[in-house]
Amino acid sequence: MANPLAGRYLDPFGESYCTKTGEPKPPLPYFPGQYILIRPHESPLPIHSSCSLTPVSALERQQLHPLERCLLHPPLPGSIGSGTIQLRILQSVRVGDGHNAQLMRVQAAGSREDSNTPYFLPSGVDLMAKFYDPLYCDHEQDDVDPFVSTDYHYTHETAVYKALSPVQGEFVPRYHGSYSCDFPIPGRPDKRSVRLILMEAIPGTSMRELKPTDFSQPERQTIMKRIIEAESSLYTHNVLHRDLHPRNILVLDVGSSSSTLRVVLIDFGDAQLGRTGPKMNPSRAKRYLPSVPISPLLRWHQAWWDYRLHTFKDWIDWDWPTWLERQWPPIDAVITDEMRSIWLPAFLFDPPKPAP
Repeated sequence: MANPLAGRYLDPFGESYCTKTGEPKPPLPYFPGQYILIRPHESPLPIHSSCSLTPVSALERQQLHPLERCLLHPPLPGSIGSGTIQLRILQSVRVGDGHNAQLMRVQAAGSREDSNTPYFLPSGVDLMAKFYDPLYCDHEQDDVDPFVSTDYHYTHETAVYKALSPVQGEFVPRYHGSYSCDFPIPGRPDKRSVRLILMEAIPGTSMRELKPTDFSQPERQTIMKRIIEAESSLYTHNVLHRDLHPRNILVLDVGSSSSTLRVVLIDFGDAQLGRTGPKMNPSRAKRYLPSVPISPLLRWHQAWWDYRLHTFKDWIDWDWPTWLERQWPPIDAVITDEMRSIWLPAFLFDPPKPAP
């Protein structure tokens, strides 16, 4: 469908079509008891386009209903597999207008294994479904293109889960594949496609919802150690999470002894395959030693406080360098000068300034 607004420009910020006209979006199709028919879908490779709203897409947001925009900007094609699977929504987890993705607990209506997908959907087992639905992304006063954003997150998350297959069920949820579904448009013969993934439903609590003061220092130290172990495992498998925040960390076995506390990392929409950006020269990228484990003494050094540790500041009330070396003694770590030059900030190697 040709874009009737192409060639015109407007400031990226402003009221959306729905706000200006009072015309609502269609009702959310995600509610407990609803059945959704899905088909296996092979995602295209991760895209690296900017998700920023352009003046053209800003004008489009103000002049076209979000539903019309969905028809103008369908998801990236990929490959649709054969067969269908019926999902039943059990519970809303994060559902509603203004979310980048819709999360809900679901069950497959029947156990099946499709010949075109390696993933088995067990019957009667709760799964977590994540729908990348741009219609219900935030279309108001933001600078993100919801269509590019959902494509970006879907292609990256599917690729990352495949790369992390060795640690699924340990540091990340088990992955049950990528899929596509079609929603009818009221009063029209058109349908709009939405991509989704299915994952293991983890019985944990988001770290953001927990209070550090409810945990003893040994328990908080155990949680931080588990986070470092999980993130370091991802890095060994050449994955950068890029949004390691308490909201994306589930803590399991809360209330048990500190030795049994576990963490699982979630939400890989912004994650990156590889230790460097896609545009880095391959010869330079080799310096980052793909697949070689890198000691937390480097990547979790206190010098990275503002970059990596600041989001956990309320959980840490102990001497970080001393504790880190107790968990990962330098004598046990293979750390070369080359590694130090790559994974420690340059200011640590600057010569001391002369005294005034």
